[in-house]
Amino acid sequence: MRHWGGSGDYVEGERVFAPPAGSFDPDWVAGLVLDRTGAGVPRRVLADAAQADWTRRTAGAGEDERVRALEEGGLDATTARHVVRAVEDFVTAYGVA
Repeated sequence: MRHWGGSGDYVEGERVFAPPAGSFDPDWVAGLVLDRTGAGVPRRVLADAAQADWTRRTAGAGEDERVRALEEGGLDATTARHVVRAVEDFVTAYGVA
């Protein structure tokens, strides 16, 4: 089936609804980045970056520090910023502390 716009993730199949409130889902964040940017980065790499960013965020790191860490981990600056922004948006939208 062809999808028009976005990655097509979570449109069909078992993951139609959002993750439970209060839980962090790095794969969902990776989907946000792909939908927003069409980044040419594999989804697994983005999910791993989102998990690493979440860990830094919960340890108190600021956004600029988190972007730098993702860049040092191999992401380009633009994608790193998109991952950090997507993590922030996810946390806000789904009530993750």
